[in-house]
Amino acid sequence: MKEKKKKLPYIILIFAVIFLMLPFIATLVYSFTVGWTSLIPSDWTLKYWVQALTEPEIWPAIGRGLLISIPPILICNVVVILALYTAVIHYEWMEKIIQTICMIPNSLKGIIIAIPVLSLYAGSPSILGNRMVMLVCIYCISILPFVYQGIRNNLHGINVKQLIEAAEILGAGKLYAFCRIILPNMMAGILVSSLISLSSIFGDFTILKIIVGNRYETIQMLLYNSRLIVLQYQCVIVVITFVVTWILSQIIFKLQNRKKKR
Repeated sequence: MKEKKKKLPYIILIFAVIFLMLPFIATLVYSFTVGWTSLIPSDWTLKYWVQALTEPEIWPAIGRGLLISIPPILICNVVVILALYTAVIHYEWMEKIIQTICMIPNSLKGIIIAIPVLSLYAGSPSILGNRMVMLVCIYCISILPFVYQGIRNNLHGINVKQLIEAAEILGAGKLYAFCRIILPNMMAGILVSSLISLSSIFGDFTILKIIVGNRYETIQMLLYNSRLIVLQYQCVIVVITFVVTWILSQIIFKLQNRKKKR
């Protein structure tokens, strides 16, 4: 009886993994087929993979998607960390206000943010009239809930006040304690929230299409432009996107585990 109870969680876990991975496996298998109109594919081919991997636009598109993700994540992390740290240490009543502000983008879709920004600043002679600046600012707003939640949970988990008090008793200043004690202890939360934000931006199409159109082609834009090509080629692009995201997540998890060991 005990052995059955021990096996049950593993069986449930295996079924859950199969269920979650089934769409990806079907997409991967279909990318190798010539046609699949019956129960079994009619034939197999590597043609679409060769076509995609030798496509000169696909790797720059992936690079542009990753590149546009970096500024919003950095800006949002710095702003949220400083705001929450100040609120937790000095003004606890402000934390609820910060939480309300950071949660507002949850109720706003990308198109609701992008269209007013474009209509307000398009053609402006200031730096805000630059389409890439608009894009970065909108992404900062859209990832705000993810960054806030990860950093807030981490801040409360490490008990910032006690760490600061202990550092001050030992003769360290608040700035030194923040840079050498608080930030290193917050890295796990920062990395996790950054990964979620990166996935959100990397997979975005709506905001990018509205703000910059086809002038800044990321992997999602490339996928959209290839919609008239055979479906197998699109499946290859989807699989490549998944693999790139998976590799990035593994790198971030490795860094997080290394921080925990230290």
